[in-house]
Amino acid sequence: MPMTKFTILFAAAFALVASSGTTVSAAVPLEGGISPQRIQQIGAMLGDKPFAFGPKIDDRAGWNRLAATKAYSGVVKSAEKLVATPMPEMTEELYMLFKKTGRRTAEYGRARGQRYDRVSRFTQAECVENKGRFIKPLEAALRSICQEKTWIYNFHDGKLDDYNGKKITIDLSSVDLAQNLGACLYLLGDRLSAETRQLVMAKLRERIFDPYHKAVDGTGMKQWWISGDNNWNAVCHAGTVAAALAVCPDRNERAFFVAAAEKYSLDFLRGFGGDGYCAEGMGYWNYGFGNYIQLSETVYQATQGKLDLYKLNGARDAALYPVRIRLINDIYPAYADCALNSKPGPQLMSYINRRYELGLNDFVVSDFTTTSGGLASSLMYSCPNSATARLAAAGKEFYELHSLFEHGGVLNCRPQPGSACRMAVSFKGGFNNEPHNHNDKGTFVVVVGKESLILDPGGEVYTARTFSKDRYLSKLLSSYGHPVPMIAGKLQRPGADAGGVVVAKNFTDQTDSYVMDLRSAYEVPALQTLKRSFVYSRAGEGSLTVTDDFAFNSAQTFGSALITYGQWKRLSPRELLVYHNQEAVKVAIDTGGVPFEITEEVIKEETHTKAQPTRLGINLTGPLLKGRVVLTITPSVMK
Repeated sequence: MPMTKFTILFAAAFALVASSGTTVSAAVPLEGGISPQRIQQIGAMLGDKPFAFGPKIDDRAGWNRLAATKAYSGVVKSAEKLVATPMPEMTEELYMLFKKTGRRTAEYGRARGQRYDRVSRFTQAECVENKGRFIKPLEAALRSICQEKTWIYNFHDGKLDDYNGKKITIDLSSVDLAQNLGACLYLLGDRLSAETRQLVMAKLRERIFDPYHKAVDGTGMKQWWISGDNNWNAVCHAGTVAAALAVCPDRNERAFFVAAAEKYSLDFLRGFGGDGYCAEGMGYWNYGFGNYIQLSETVYQATQGKLDLYKLNGARDAALYPVRIRLINDIYPAYADCALNSKPGPQLMSYINRRYELGLNDFVVSDFTTTSGGLASSLMYSCPNSATARLAAAGKEFYELHSLFEHGGVLNCRPQPGSACRMAVSFKGGFNNEPHNHNDKGTFVVVVGKESLILDPGGEVYTARTFSKDRYLSKLLSSYGHPVPMIAGKLQRPGADAGGVVVAKNFTDQTDSYVMDLRSAYEVPALQTLKRSFVYSRAGEGSLTVTDDFAFNSAQTFGSALITYGQWKRLSPRELLVYHNQEAVKVAIDTGGVPFEITEEVIKEETHTKAQPTRLGINLTGPLLKGRVVLTITPSVMK
C-alpha cells in the first residue's frame, strides 16, 4: 500500500524523536506501539471510504425499512417535541457541582443528557423523515456542544485541569459523544453544512484522535485506560474506533485506530483472568463487555469480516460470565460495585447467545431493533450484523452444578436439576485489590427459591469518597458490610496481599467443599490461624455449613456476621430465622459452648435500592486464644 499523508507524518514523528539526540528525550511508545506492518495489513482490509453502522440518509430503502419498525415509528414525533424544548446550557455552575458537593448530581446529569441526546434523536428523525426539518436544530446543538470547554464528565475532572485547558483527557463521556458525532456526520453527509462538519471534525481531532495518537506513540499525555484491564478500555476503544472509522478520510489512519484497538483490547480481556470472571461485577460486565461486543462488530463489518475480535483469546470466556455467575431463578451475586439486582442485559446477552452459538434457551430476543444507546449502538443492533445473520442455535440449557472461577476465587454451587434442593450458594475469595474492590474475602451468598436471604449487599451510590483514600469508610464497601469475620475488633485491610487463599476444594454431585485461609486479610499480629470452610450439600432441600477456625498467640476477640435485606428473629438462644417474601433460612449457631451475643445494625449508606441492609453480628463474648464457630444454614418456613 502506498504511503499516505497520515503514514508519512506518523513515521516522521518517530524519526524526529529518535534523531533528537540528548536535546529531547526519546518517546516511548505504549507497550511498544503499533506495528507499521500491522497498520498496512489492516488498511488493506478496510474500504476506501469511512464506515459506520446503518444506511446513509440517501439510502431511502434502508431508512424506510427502519421507519416501518415499532422501535423507529416514534422518532419523528419525539424529535418534534425536543425541537420545542429549549436546550439547557452547560454552565460553569453546573460543571462545578461535583467539585462543590462531591456528588454526581442529577442537575448536571440531566443537562448533559438533554444536550448530547439531541445528536442521536435529531439524526434519527432526519434520516427517517428526510425533509430537512431537523438539520437546523441539530446544527445548533452541534455548535453548542463544540463550544463546551471539555466533553469529559465533571466527576472525572476533580482538579478541573480539563475544564481549564491544562490537559485533554479521553474519558467515558467524551468517547460516547464522539462516536455519536462521528455517526451523525457519516449518516447525514453533506446535508450538514461544510462549516458544521469542519467544526465537529476539528473538535474530534482535538479531543479524541490527536490525544489518542500521542498517548500511543509516547509523545503526549498518558491515557491510562488504553492499556488498562477494566471497563474503560473497552468503552473508550469502542467509541474512539467507531468515531475514527466514521469520519477519518485517510484509510491508514483508520487502520491505525483498528490496529491499536486490536492490540490494547487484549489488556481488557486480560482483566477476566483467563476464566471469564468479571471482578468489576455484573453491572460493569454489561457496560464494559457490551462495548467490547460493539467494538468487535464495528471492526468485523469495517473489514468485511477479515478481522474478528470476537475470537481474541479470552473473549468467549468473558461472554460466558453471566451464565456461569448466575445462581438459580435468575439471581446473581452482587459482588463489587454493582446494584443488588444487576443482571445481564437481555438484548446484549441474546446477541452474544447468537454470535457465539451458545444455544441458551433463556436468552432469546427475536427483534433486536432499537433506538436506544446512541447512534452507533442502536444501529449495530437494528441493522443486519454478524449475530442476526446466524440462526439461533438449537436449544441446550447451559447448566453447571458448580462453576469455579479460579481467577476471582469464586465458586457457585447449584442444585441437581429436578431435585428437591431449593438452595444455591456462592463463595468468594481472591484479594482486596480488584477493580471496584470491596474488602469482602470469605463472603458468601445464600439463595433459597427466588430470594437472596444472606448476601453481598452490592455497591453504594458513588460520591467523591467512593474513589478516594476514604473509600473503606463506607460500611458497604468495607468488610463490615459483608458476612465475614471481624478479628480483634479489626476489619479486613485492602491490598494485593490481603485475601482469601483457597487451600482446599472438593466437588461431587452431592457435596461441594471450599476452604480458604483468611489470615492475610487482617492486620492482626496475634492472629495465627483463620480458616473458613464452606460445605454445601444438595441432600434434601439443601444446606450450607460455614466453619471458622481461629487461633491467636494472645487472647483476642472474634466475631462473624450475616448480611440480609430481609427480616430476622431469634428462634432460640442458638437459632435465627432470616426471611423475606415467604422464603426463609434457619441459621443454627454452634460456638462450642462459648457465650455469644447477636447485634443488629441497619447499614445506613446510600444504596441503589430504597432498602438498606441489616448486619447481624455474631460476637463471642470475651477474648480467646482459639475457637470455632459453625453456622449451619438450611431452608425453612415462615413461623
